[in-house]
Amino acid sequence: MPSSFKDSLEQTYFSTHYVHFMPKTPEGWAWVLERLRVNFGGVFQSLSRDSRILDVPCGVGYLEHYLLKEGFQKIDCVDLSNEQIGMAKQKLTEFGLDFSHKVQFILADAFTYLEKAEPYDLIAVIDFLDHLKKDQVGELLTLAHSALRPGGVLLSRVTNADNPLFPQYFYRDFTHETGFTPNTIRQCLHVAGFKVEKVDYEKVGPMEGTLIGRLKGGIRSAGLRVLAKLLGIRYAAFTQNLIAVARK
Repeated sequence: MPSSFKDSLEQTYFSTHYVHFMPKTPEGWAWVLERLRVNFGGVFQSLSRDSRILDVPCGVGYLEHYLLKEGFQKIDCVDLSNEQIGMAKQKLTEFGLDFSHKVQFILADAFTYLEKAEPYDLIAVIDFLDHLKKDQVGELLTLAHSALRPGGVLLSRVTNADNPLFPQYFYRDFTHETGFTPNTIRQCLHVAGFKVEKVDYEKVGPMEGTLIGRLKGGIRSAGLRVLAKLLGIRYAAFTQNLIAVARK
């Protein structure tokens, strides 16, 4: 039984929130996987296929899908929600991916798990840090640093507070706690002991859709480019997320 309202939010995160945002078509799912490839693919290409990888939290299994297709076979996935883990297994099965003996799903608190974790080559903390309070961000990053082998890599993605439309993305999720700019995510990683290799606005390609949908996307893009010039910021700042790559 959940012991608090926060626990209830976390354990029912999929059914009360993310179910409304998860792609409903194979094309939409492929678009999410492409975002992982574009922003983190170079890091994964540099790793041996027998590298130990931790995904915390695993959500609905996007990263697991990507890693299995890339040939990785030692993937641990930690999540506090049975709903999320169940959906991740369901989606991998729907896409015909054999994850037995390759992906281990673990129902656990991220902090507790990291305290006792055996060393990993890579830890992915995607769409998670912004759900933590500031002191928890520091604790989580410090634990992740300790759980990496020397030279190990941390990947992160957080909501982009540099985006003038930040409130639209941040406050649609009641569990969000902390927003990040490129400076603040870099600052947190440095203080936790990481060498920061990259912090950037997430690159997101267009999602294939109807002609009307593509026209709407083109008009929106043109409008944002004009707004970027008026505000004196990079057009790239209008992306929803920031990505970071750091090394122990």
